[in-house]
Amino acid sequence: MPAPEKEPAYGYLRVLDLPDGEIEVLEKQLHEYAKAHNMVLLGIRKERYRLLRPGELAAWLIERQVQHLIVPSVEHVTTHPIARMLFCQAVYLDAGAELHEAEEEPRPARS
Repeated sequence: MPAPEKEPAYGYLRVLDLPDGEIEVLEKQLHEYAKAHNMVLLGIRKERYRLLRPGELAAWLIERQVQHLIVPSVEHVTTHPIARMLFCQAVYLDAGAELHEAEEEPRPARS
């Protein structure tokens, strides 16, 4: 039986104040997540703006007909809860894509 075809995906990183070494680690994390979930990462959008621009993101996703968007975590995108909601709305509702978080499962808190 042939292996199932890999689903196309794109990555998204906010890299404004990140050193190059950390960006490389995040890119690797996105690629590994895609590979582990039978996806192929076609590209990574790197945002360097302080202000989150969900409308531009939605337009970019629609233009490329993105079905899967991989981020390290929604907290990587923004720590502000309302901005996270707007980001998720742009991905899910405006662009009709699935959002995947590559971050490993959170570890239990130490006592």
